[in-house]
Amino acid sequence: MRSIRFNGFTSISSGIKENNEMISAISDNIMSPLGLTTEENLRAVRAGRTALMKHEDVHGARLQESVVGSFFEELPAIEGYTAFEALCIRSVECALQGKDIDVSSKSCVFIVSTTKGNIWSSPADSAKKVAMYFGNEVQPIVVSTACTSGVSAQLTAWRLLIAKKFDTAVIVGCDVQSEFIVSGFQSFKALSDEQCRPFDKERKGLNAGEAAATLVLSSKVKGEWQLLGGSIHNDANHISGPSRTAEGSWRCLEDMKRLTDAEDLAMVSVHGTGTLYNDEMESLALHRAGLDRLPVSALKGYYGHTMGAAGLLETILSMHALDEDIILPSKGYTEQGTTYGVNLSQTERQSCGKSFIKLLSGFGGVNAAVAWTKAEAGNCGELQADRSKWEEVAEVRLSSSDNLKEIYKTAIGNYPKFYKMDTLAQLGFVGTELLLQKAGAEAESETTAIVMANHSASLKNDTDYEATISDKENYFPSPALFVYTLPNIVTGEIAIRQHIYGETAFYVLPSEDKLDVLIEATGMNPSVKTMITGWVECVAADNYTAHLRLLKRE
Repeated sequence: MRSIRFNGFTSISSGIKENNEMISAISDNIMSPLGLTTEENLRAVRAGRTALMKHEDVHGARLQESVVGSFFEELPAIEGYTAFEALCIRSVECALQGKDIDVSSKSCVFIVSTTKGNIWSSPADSAKKVAMYFGNEVQPIVVSTACTSGVSAQLTAWRLLIAKKFDTAVIVGCDVQSEFIVSGFQSFKALSDEQCRPFDKERKGLNAGEAAATLVLSSKVKGEWQLLGGSIHNDANHISGPSRTAEGSWRCLEDMKRLTDAEDLAMVSVHGTGTLYNDEMESLALHRAGLDRLPVSALKGYYGHTMGAAGLLETILSMHALDEDIILPSKGYTEQGTTYGVNLSQTERQSCGKSFIKLLSGFGGVNAAVAWTKAEAGNCGELQADRSKWEEVAEVRLSSSDNLKEIYKTAIGNYPKFYKMDTLAQLGFVGTELLLQKAGAEAESETTAIVMANHSASLKNDTDYEATISDKENYFPSPALFVYTLPNIVTGEIAIRQHIYGETAFYVLPSEDKLDVLIEATGMNPSVKTMITGWVECVAADNYTAHLRLLKRE
């Protein structure tokens, strides 16, 4: 056992407010089929325009059938960059235009929020290309936590700035739609062939969208909007289905209530995918949190599900709408279709209050929320940074020479679902089991966080899934394979097995040594008493490595 003191913690013993530690939004951009600036997008939404288009030709799993058409023809290509990388760059460029922000400085970090990135290459490599385009040599961070990536990235940035690791964070969220992604959602029967209708009784499913969004945060420059903090909780229920009790989403909302002034809370911006179970879950979460009478904003009727961009796009639009003292209407909503009522409107409403909550959920059982305020200083409630020492209780290393199935049979053997997992999930699952056995401990449901990372994301699983859709004469997209093309599923599998309702996070990084700063950032959450953390890399079914640690707060 050894004690670990992460360097650079800032002690905030009595809340952010008293220490003048406010994290401000100082610039932003939304780039979508509705417009290439935030202002254009806001005008389009206020005018009732939607980016969603229905196409009646080609294969049912292809992008064109029920989703946004590509808008890249409007953007000049950048030689040597993929469409994903170029869109990230263009969005950041637009956010920086006319602003005196030095993003090449060592005090600035780039954080990329994405679900799939380029698919066939590591998003860590793409993020580095984006950062280097702007002359930034700081190793960027990729947050890949399924649909919650854009909100989780905001919380990651907040923690890094509060801890004084950096002064500025450029967060860019993006995903480019493809047959790969659309066929996966179709395999779950989750796509609608009509415009999506969040929370409506006639809703049939989601539409896939395409966008990029950038939010620049600063701890040195004061802006009108301040990020108060955020929360992440796992459902510990199912890797691809929302909790029927809204466990994680409800916990996130309860945390955000402690950060905000109830009288100044204008609305909750929800996920609102238009799928049967997500909308039902969110309505229950709002009800359990006592927020079901609060105005709600659901924007996917305009954009579809923009995946890694969604959390940022919807946060930025919420800010700018509240700047105009309005709550944007929810397109596609006509009549309540959830067990518990949600305060949506088809028409634009006046807002009462200058704070809001942004809420998302995603595959892997992950739920995330952030709270923003336009007030001079927010009520930070119980949220404090913690600089306690951490003790390494146990350590486990695995490599390709270790037969995961044999280890499971001899050392675990009581969880048949293990055989349905992909190799990456099996690697994390076995490593965690051995870690806890070695420590003679059980994970605490409420106070344990899972923080994992690798460099290859889910490239091995991407290859496996692509084989199911590459032959049009033998076309069989599999939901069981598609769900494992999200690297954060490994954290979801562990949370389900160990009944962990705490934080789960997955990062794609250039190397293992870059993980420590993110472990440290997670440790700033005082409710986290234990961390299961490590590097889980799976290049192929017979080429993998893991280094896991069990850390406890002293």
